[in-house]
Amino acid sequence: MRYLIQALVALGALALGPGLLEAPEETWQQIAAGVVALILVGIAYRGIVGFVNSQRPKRFPDSVMAPKEPPKPKA
Repeated sequence: MRYLIQALVALGALALGPGLLEAPEETWQQIAAGVVALILVGIAYRGIVGFVNSQRPKRFPDSVMAPKEPPKPKA
């Protein structure tokens, strides 16, 4: 659930940011706004991927699982 909230907050900030803040005029401000937008997209992506992965059944390593066939005795 935390991943879903993380994604929604990041996407909300990305969508509402331009409406609430004024447009940057200087070049360095535009670059900073672009970097912040990329960071928010990355956070949203991480939240979505984390949510999808948390819904999957857990995987177990092969070394922990029982073998399909019993091992053949050495003669």
